[in-house]
Amino acid sequence: MIQVKDNSDVTKYQENPIVQELLDRDLSDLANENFIIFPPQLQSSDDLDGENYIFHQHNRHIRTGNTVGVMKRGAEEVRIHSRFYDSENETDDFFIKYLLHQVLSMSVVRTKINIDSADSYYDLLAFLFPMYLNSAMEEGVYKEYVKRQYNDANVKGPINIARHIKTNTPFMGRIAYDTREFSFDNRLTQLIRHTIEKLNAEYSYNFASDSLTKDNMKSIIHETPSYSRIERFKVLSENAANPVRHGYYEEYYLLQKLCIQILNEEKIGFDHEDDEIHGIIIDVAWLWEEYLNTLLSERFIHPENKNSRYGISLFSDIQRTVYPDFYSKDKRVVLDAKYKMLDNSEKGINREDRYQIISYLHVLAAERAGLAYPSKWKSDYVHAGKLDGFGGSLFKLPLMIPQNVESYDEFVTVIQESEMSFTSSLIEIF
Repeated sequence: MIQVKDNSDVTKYQENPIVQELLDRDLSDLANENFIIFPPQLQSSDDLDGENYIFHQHNRHIRTGNTVGVMKRGAEEVRIHSRFYDSENETDDFFIKYLLHQVLSMSVVRTKINIDSADSYYDLLAFLFPMYLNSAMEEGVYKEYVKRQYNDANVKGPINIARHIKTNTPFMGRIAYDTREFSFDNRLTQLIRHTIEKLNAEYSYNFASDSLTKDNMKSIIHETPSYSRIERFKVLSENAANPVRHGYYEEYYLLQKLCIQILNEEKIGFDHEDDEIHGIIIDVAWLWEEYLNTLLSERFIHPENKNSRYGISLFSDIQRTVYPDFYSKDKRVVLDAKYKMLDNSEKGINREDRYQIISYLHVLAAERAGLAYPSKWKSDYVHAGKLDGFGGSLFKLPLMIPQNVESYDEFVTVIQESEMSFTSSLIEIF
């Protein structure tokens, strides 16, 4: 097994078959294969545009990007941790675990004991399930035609002669017949039900916000009265062989893929051939941006490109809307979330990022525009220059991520102190 970190040089592993297979391959292609990718809809993640590679080659060097996860083919396995992962002290990637806790407004704790720490990345599936479920359930409970078999006096379909003779000899007034019904109780909802039962047995969910996930779980349980635990393998096989194809149910297709991986005892896909690469990929740039929103929501607006909400008009005479990551409610400060390594330059902001935040500052007539990024050792506000012309200033603001902690509880305590320092620095800007 190879373990690497995000945004790092991995050229020495260029002969690895998984690295070779995934080199410069677009994540949108992998989403259609044997991968669970978070967020489930890639268009939710603007940060992946133009940088949507797990491994990217440039000037003969191969680097990882803004993704973490697990990729496996046969006996080969590659794990990408966050660059804040401490392999000596951490059993889990505390940074990723904490961001998932905050963004999904919940915590997930394994209730089974003696769990090998090597499985920790696969536990990410349990974190992702509620979001995938809720996204799919926005279209309502999945419904499809199913075949049913009955044996009673109220014939409602074609008589099954062979089954009738076998079951009703001597004749006692019942008729064996088959029907085709449009039902909520089908192979996919059964798959989701089996997943819910497995997760409830192995994990303890603590929902910190609303009850949407609980309600959706209850709906699935209510609509699957024929559930039987002993049919898990049958249900799993049927779904693996029959993926949801209709474009309207894309979210259900993604949920189906996730459920299949969760239910598989080996936790890395179901019925995969040895020569197929499969795994779990998480876009940390998106996760970082959504995490910052949990800290900034009281004072900042977080535009939603996917839903076309809270964007700003770029022109006064032409319709063109742009979506900064954050801008203050009084429009004095613009903030761009960047999951980049920005510690190495004292004040430097690369050209593309600089022009982007300057354009937002100008259109909003804001006073300051800056980048918010995670850092291993810095926490102080950095003034990056005062603009000529219409004025305004640029800055960088790091949020220091705990290092050398011995437990997840200690990590939480220290990062909460970093969060207070981060938000206090922002408040001082106003």
